[in-house]
Amino acid sequence: TPAKVEPKAIRQVELTAVIMLLVASNRGVSVLPDWVVRDSRYNHDYVTKPLTATGITRRLYAATRVEDTNLPYMSHLIRLGRSEPLKLQRKR
Repeated sequence: TPAKVEPKAIRQVELTAVIMLLVASNRGVSVLPDWVVRDSRYNHDYVTKPLTATGITRRLYAATRVEDTNLPYMSHLIRLGRSEPLKLQRKR
């Protein structure tokens, strides 16, 4: 909007692999979280750019069924959700 640029067309794709293939084949651009393209950043098929000088961060939320909350794998997933994003932000 600030640059008054409008896309010619918008194609909604939900699979990350398909999004990356479309971008690599020069058939589109995409806005994805940095953790999705972290490994692709060094691939010559892709050019990654931050949206702003400082980047954009968002809080993610997890919801569980009451009966699943105390399952070991669910506790582990929630623990990872709390710690891994912080580690990824520090790697920038």
